[in-house]
Amino acid sequence: MVSKEILTLQFGHYSNFIGSHWWNIQEFGFDYNGDVVPEIDHDVLYREGVTDKGQVTYAPRLLLVDLKGSLNNLPLEGELYNSQADPEQVKRSIHWDAVDIKHEKAFPKNEFQEHLSTGSSSDNLTKRCKLDDSINVWSDFLYSRFHPATVNVINQYQHNNENVPFDIFSLGNSLWKTDKFVDFADSIRKFVEECDHLQGFHMITDCTNAFSGLSSACLEYVKDEYERKSVLVFPVIPSHYEEETTETNEAKMQSSQNDVLRLLNLTFSFNEYRKYSSMFVPLCTSRDGWPKPGAPRRFYHTQYNANLLYHTSAILASALDTVTLKYRQKSRNSSLMDMCSDLTRYGRKVSAASLCFPFSLNIDSDFLECLDNWEGQLVQSITPRCELRTDKLMQYLTLRGVPENRLKKMAHEANKQQHLPAYKCNSIKEMLEYYLSCTTHDSASNVTTVQKPMLVRTPFPELFDEHIGYNGNIISAPRPQHIKVDSVPVLAGLYSGSEIGDMLESLHSSARRIKIAKFHGFEVERDEFEDCLDSIFELRENYNDNYVI
Repeated sequence: MVSKEILTLQFGHYSNFIGSHWWNIQEFGFDYNGDVVPEIDHDVLYREGVTDKGQVTYAPRLLLVDLKGSLNNLPLEGELYNSQADPEQVKRSIHWDAVDIKHEKAFPKNEFQEHLSTGSSSDNLTKRCKLDDSINVWSDFLYSRFHPATVNVINQYQHNNENVPFDIFSLGNSLWKTDKFVDFADSIRKFVEECDHLQGFHMITDCTNAFSGLSSACLEYVKDEYERKSVLVFPVIPSHYEEETTETNEAKMQSSQNDVLRLLNLTFSFNEYRKYSSMFVPLCTSRDGWPKPGAPRRFYHTQYNANLLYHTSAILASALDTVTLKYRQKSRNSSLMDMCSDLTRYGRKVSAASLCFPFSLNIDSDFLECLDNWEGQLVQSITPRCELRTDKLMQYLTLRGVPENRLKKMAHEANKQQHLPAYKCNSIKEMLEYYLSCTTHDSASNVTTVQKPMLVRTPFPELFDEHIGYNGNIISAPRPQHIKVDSVPVLAGLYSGSEIGDMLESLHSSARRIKIAKFHGFEVERDEFEDCLDSIFELRENYNDNYVI
């Protein structure tokens, strides 16, 4: 089957945290031995290249953007094609009298990056590395190696610079017209031209700071240049902001001001994503998203620190990797366009995402027993201000890591299980479809199953409690501390239902209380702001629950 390629675009620091985990997850899932028939077509998101030394490379088809100071030890041009020059030759070629020498502080490598620099194999990287206290930026735990054009840095703004913050939609929007992003657009064109059957784009973007404006301008460009291609956008919202940890009156006032700026960035960017994306799916591991992130969502047997981007981004990356498997399988019968078309009927451009992480299957039970005893909903929403309901949904669900031999008991030992209607199901996919037909009424469900679980090896954070075993199943006896979880089953989904209207209504009602004239930096007239609010309200109206799917 011909691979249908996707180009991924990442804008902003939190987006790159998520992206780093996502690319790490994929690379640890590569099968280098060829012992099994692969389920996943990695050519959809990866490209093959050749270095100047003739070495074949395999790297993400990716362009990312971040601010100066966000890379630490990661070379701007990447490492795959970076040949080292002879130091003596460099010295002889420099006119030293004309050189103003500045010594730049070298960033110390953490344990993981030190381990990588020794050339250790991925198998050796599964050793325990305590990274929670040593991760400052996304490149600190990046295992993947990138194409030279992948990493793009905005030098006009410094990461975490409070004096010159990159925090307003219009700042990012205006950057798109500079020479830097003329080159960025050219890189998009080059990546697209080397594809044989491009199906579209993924965009992961910060939406609470100025990257909301930059990604919006890029999205408009992509839609103008490649109007027949699908563009799936994931606007991401952190579950914690640094200023929330300070308690002085001045800091509280600044935090309130930042809340308003973030809300405006969300409003303007959602309006743009509505116009130019095929579909967009807001993501956050906290319940509210705005004006404050709110309480963190809880997942079965998972213990994560909502204040660490390193932790929350791993959860969102797990969802991304799982929901996109639908059109990344070798035996796929769907495309990015198909999925977006199904979920955006009636002008519903926004979808919600959900996650069951890890999928809770007892080590000594089968899938039928698991579903029969399940209490409550299968999944947890990871879209802010959106609590999933159980009827009148269009839903795409993907379950990975539950093998077919765990479906049900054999006939000679099934006993009462044989009398359950679900016992007639002959596959994991069929049984999950039957379960959804019984629990989500008047809904249309599209189910994908993948046998292979998601690998959670170092540098994936240690998020699981002692009752998750080595292979991700629930165990009764506590897991020994020296044993790290290697893989987990995951259930993730995308939904379109009336509950998304509640989220949009919350955004609209919160934003309409803001007096835009006080925020000159946005360079927006009152009439323009009113038009934006009207657009959000019209989008919300598309989710009125007055029909059955």
